[in-house]
Amino acid sequence: MEGLTPGSKCIIYLATSHEEIAKTHGTFQGFVPVGEESSLCIVLDETHGELAGKTRLIPTNMIAAIDIIEAAEIEENEEHYEDTHYYG
Repeated sequence: MEGLTPGSKCIIYLATSHEEIAKTHGTFQGFVPVGEESSLCIVLDETHGELAGKTRLIPTNMIAAIDIIEAAEIEENEEHYEDTHYYG
């Protein structure tokens, strides 16, 4: 099964005001916290013209759909780090 993994090429459909749908094309880099919300971190592709190569943060609550065009392989990290955080 394909998933949204860092390095995946995708199209993100955003629910905007006035019942319009906006599209973002690019490469998924991961999730980024912005305040109390999570955002997708996307590096824009050439379809965005002079914005190509720029990073866009998309709040997850604005996402209507995601098309995964090319899923990146998950890299297995051979090093294991002991959990040093407290989760209460």
